[in-house]
Amino acid sequence: MKCLIIAAGQGTRLRAKGEVKPLIPLLGVPLIERVIRSAMEGGADEFYVVTGYQEEKVANFLKQLAKRLSFELTLIQNDEWQKENGFSVLKARDAITEPFLLLMADHLFDPAIIQSLQKQSLNEDEVLLAVDTDTNNPLVDMEDVTRVRIENGYILNIGKTIDDFNGFDTGLFLCTPAVFGALESAYKIHNDTTLSAAIRVLAAEKHARSVQVRGFWIDIDDDKAFQKAGKKLLDSLQCKTNDGPVARWLNRPVSIRLSKILVNFNITPNQISIFSFMLSMIAAGLFALGTYVYLALGGIIAQFASIIDGSDGEVARLKYLSSDYGGWFDAVLDRYADAFLLFGLTWYVYGQNLSPLALGVGFLAIIGSFMLSYTADKYDKLMKNRVQKGIRLGRDVRVFLIFLGAVLNQPYPVLIVIAVLMNVETIRRIIICRNDG
Repeated sequence: MKCLIIAAGQGTRLRAKGEVKPLIPLLGVPLIERVIRSAMEGGADEFYVVTGYQEEKVANFLKQLAKRLSFELTLIQNDEWQKENGFSVLKARDAITEPFLLLMADHLFDPAIIQSLQKQSLNEDEVLLAVDTDTNNPLVDMEDVTRVRIENGYILNIGKTIDDFNGFDTGLFLCTPAVFGALESAYKIHNDTTLSAAIRVLAAEKHARSVQVRGFWIDIDDDKAFQKAGKKLLDSLQCKTNDGPVARWLNRPVSIRLSKILVNFNITPNQISIFSFMLSMIAAGLFALGTYVYLALGGIIAQFASIIDGSDGEVARLKYLSSDYGGWFDAVLDRYADAFLLFGLTWYVYGQNLSPLALGVGFLAIIGSFMLSYTADKYDKLMKNRVQKGIRLGRDVRVFLIFLGAVLNQPYPVLIVIAVLMNVETIRRIIICRNDG
């Protein structure tokens, strides 16, 4: 699917964030890159980008991005970028002769909206607009949004000042080349080169239809919208379904704040995973030193490592760096970290009472932790579509118990609790998975 992106404007209201609006980074990723990646996820694979202000900078970035992401790129220059957005669309008239997606470089969106557009049938003289029918959408700037009046799937009116509206223009279109003719007509008849004017021309002929959507989208036109978009992306990180209670209520809120900072640096998720692992190793070493001060300090460091361990995945998702290898690598380091933490705690307990039983409890704790992690993948897949009751026991709970045992100077009771809980939960999972095939 071909996709035309308008990226010619200057964006003066975001000047404090950066000189070239399409290249302003939001949580470490330029706005236009987020748009392109979402469009690719929605099914687009060939991109036409209209550039204007600071054309060379935008073009150089897009050429490098096209190589990284392996998509076809055609750059179209608009020397009169100060004019209305419809003029930029017209610049693509000779380059695109078949149906195409039309997007704005400063409108972020859920790829599902693009997929909804592409599922619709489109006549050769029509244009489809994704219309947000949630007129109470908190992400919408009511003073600047383009309003739409729709009825029975057709657009009746569109503009920033209409009062009789029941939806918002998301800036996401599925067009035929008819839009170019409508833009020329709007200019000749009304001396108006806005995209909305072209849609009004098409609407008068019943050639402008709507697709009702309620997914995430936002027009990042000023600092307030920029902040809202960042918050929305960060909030989306809270929804990891296999988070345990400690991860959900303690670790994740802190790690997200750390990730918000880390995305602005050239740090990879794997480097964060290694750093978290090194912290766990330091904590285990402190446990083995055999005094309460080091025990407590080790517990604090272990819990901090558990928090940091959430940032690798968050940074990966925010910067589009997720990979199967990265997830597997993080899981391997976690298993090593768990083994060293529990062995260090066992060594501390054994050094305090010299009871061989402590070694047995520590061994059971380590084995139970390993088996709980080993069974997690199948168990989580089985429970994915079910309403889960009770507490999900995972690494977050285990490390938090280690932290409590160390700080409260109760390592042996906590070691026993971990040994019992991990093994009982493993057995429970085995039974559930067996009963469900």
